[in-house]
Amino acid sequence: MAWWRSFAGDERFSRTTLTVLISIFAVLWLLWSIKKQRKAAVPPLPPGPRGLPIVGYLPFVGTELHTKFEQLYGIYGPIYKVWLANKLCIVISSPSLVKEVVRDQDVIFSNRDANTAARTVTYGAVDIAFSPNGADWKMLRKMFVREMLSPANLDSTFSLRREELRNTIRNVYDKKGTPIDVGELAFVTVMNAIMIMLWGGTLRGEEGAKFGAEFKHIFAELVIILAKPNVSDLFPALARFDLQGIRRKAKRISETIDGGTR
Repeated sequence: MAWWRSFAGDERFSRTTLTVLISIFAVLWLLWSIKKQRKAAVPPLPPGPRGLPIVGYLPFVGTELHTKFEQLYGIYGPIYKVWLANKLCIVISSPSLVKEVVRDQDVIFSNRDANTAARTVTYGAVDIAFSPNGADWKMLRKMFVREMLSPANLDSTFSLRREELRNTIRNVYDKKGTPIDVGELAFVTVMNAIMIMLWGGTLRGEEGAKFGAEFKHIFAELVIILAKPNVSDLFPALARFDLQGIRRKAKRISETIDGGTR
């Protein structure tokens, strides 16, 4: 132990220095233990296909997404992961897993990753469809149910909805022998029913038909851009450039809808 006596007797190795070194080693050991525990507590991701750097599995998806997912289901089973650029997607393909996600554990999986078009149209995903599950969404749901879907409100507006349906039938009868766009007719009927429940009035005649045709076209365009793959969603660093113009289209649609409902 002569070497230790010589080492301990060295003036440069004071007791304070030894205490600091022991403390550093203790902190490092503690951090390593915590990291190890967290790593063990996080379950591993499901299996899935390998992708390329940056773009992930995106180049291999193709144009028929449902066919590709069916092929991956045959390889990896009812649950697997797919990296689309920097987006991690978990695909489930069995009724039992769907039931677990949408009903049994719906609170955990209820929040949605709103895309650029949805955030633009809903002013930052603050509507009842895209708001995160929380106090604000519960308030929106309560207002929607109370003002629109409550039994008392539905009973009080039954006569209005019935009259609107009769007007539609009468309109079809008056146009017998001429072509009728059933899709547009159904859209206008539903829109008028909602308007009369909310505001007590609808648009009639040529003005109503024109309004309904315009809104049908706008909503059809909105559905298309909501479902359209967007580079800005897959690569957030490129979102500022709006390469596909989806944000501009969504903003124009939002302004048109707001102007038409005033």
